[in-house]
Amino acid sequence: MKRGKGEDGSKSIDRISELPQCILQRILYFMSQEDAVRTSVLSKSWREIWCTRPNLDLSDATFKGNNGEFISVLENTLRRYCEQRLSLDECSLSCTSFDSTSVSLIEKWIPLITSAGVKNFRLSIVPAHFGHVKLPSVVFETESLRDLHVERFILDQKAIEKTVLFKHLKKLRLEQVCIHDRIFQKIISSCPLIETMFLKSCNTIRSIKASNLRRLKDFYFSSWSDEEDCSIEIYPTSIETIQIESGNILLHQGSNFLNLTSLFLDHVTLSSLDHFSSCKFPSLENVAILYCNGLEESLEESHLHIDAPNISTFGYHGLLIPSISFATTSTEWSSCLYLLMRSDPSFWLLKLHKLLDSLRQSEISVTIHQFRMNDEDIFQENLDLVQDIKGGNKPAVPLEDLKLQGDLSYFSPLLNGLFCICRPRKIGAINYMNAESVLKNLMQGENGNYQDQLRQLWLPDLEEVSLEIYDKNRREWDPTSLSDLPDYEVGKRISTRFALKWRESFWFVFLQRDTRLDEII
Repeated sequence: MKRGKGEDGSKSIDRISELPQCILQRILYFMSQEDAVRTSVLSKSWREIWCTRPNLDLSDATFKGNNGEFISVLENTLRRYCEQRLSLDECSLSCTSFDSTSVSLIEKWIPLITSAGVKNFRLSIVPAHFGHVKLPSVVFETESLRDLHVERFILDQKAIEKTVLFKHLKKLRLEQVCIHDRIFQKIISSCPLIETMFLKSCNTIRSIKASNLRRLKDFYFSSWSDEEDCSIEIYPTSIETIQIESGNILLHQGSNFLNLTSLFLDHVTLSSLDHFSSCKFPSLENVAILYCNGLEESLEESHLHIDAPNISTFGYHGLLIPSISFATTSTEWSSCLYLLMRSDPSFWLLKLHKLLDSLRQSEISVTIHQFRMNDEDIFQENLDLVQDIKGGNKPAVPLEDLKLQGDLSYFSPLLNGLFCICRPRKIGAINYMNAESVLKNLMQGENGNYQDQLRQLWLPDLEEVSLEIYDKNRREWDPTSLSDLPDYEVGKRISTRFALKWRESFWFVFLQRDTRLDEII
């Protein structure tokens, strides 16, 4: 290690190397295994420090296929910890090219690791041939464990034939682990202190009932398979975050999730909307519902109420327009919708109007992807919308941002319907090469065309339309004009959008426009 010079020109003392060994070990604790080994050349004081630090990260990938050398280094290192009675807080063991013979060595290594009092243990095995290997039972005899992370193993009855000694375990992470319900239930029933449960690609689990985990805070489950969905019962005692990707969720009726702040559901079946709607979420801030089943029935049968008075963000992605309502909130919040508008939409705009109205308290952004639409579908949607409007006063809903994706030819007729139910401040995601065409379709129409007549229902409320371009350097939007747009260049991405200014009061008074509506119909 280089030594600096003192004021008299002599070499100063290497103060770092003179620090107590426990502090030097703490410094190496935050380094990778490779960097920690490199410190051995700094000075005599550092030569053996890396061998005694309280965390090990051992992977055969660093030995570039030389399994013999990896095994030798690993066994010598573990033996040294045992002989010197060194404390080991964390250990990560990753084997990426093991065969059946090498796997048997794990049963010898794990007792050496556990004898050092390891608290956080990560074990990952990738067999040389496709498949999984059985996890040695000694793992479940490690009473000191606080954090267990296991990848690519089979957990069978033999692995837990003895008592599971996980009384202190707080984090359990299983990835690509083959485990069945009865074995999984036995494990978690022996871990009353678990706070974090992370289950990824454990496709053989069919049921999760964690009623005994009264300290569980963070729950993650992801299983993308063609098999039967896993049924998951969530208990509200201490849970703070829930993220489920593919599964079947059941909430108990009337549950009060006092501590839940984040709920993320992706391709999840909502077993009972009545149970969900009866629950209370006083601390819930972030909600995301993506392509979930259970919302596809008639509006009367599939209404979902979310009682979350402190909500901050709501996101919905889906092929269908759900019927969702929210409890009254006293805070500012935002909602983001990504919707796929397909052929034969069946009162799509009417359902969207109802959804937007339920989100009126929030700042709303909507992205609509037109999927296999045609003129007849949009025409019928607009007629259905007009019939609904004719029944009484229908207030439009303000939007912060509206994006339309799909065939540009449907842009104008779809906007006609959308502008009857909402008032977007921005229309984005427009290719700047199409800006002129979009502006023309937005503001002009053919005389006598039903679309042009429908346009007159919202056009009087539109005071101004301006074009904006995004400055990537300043990360800001600037006003521009069609004539000022840059010339097209291959590979150059330029973002443009339209800014719309509406009358301050844009409540529809359609009873005064019955004559015009009759003409359109």
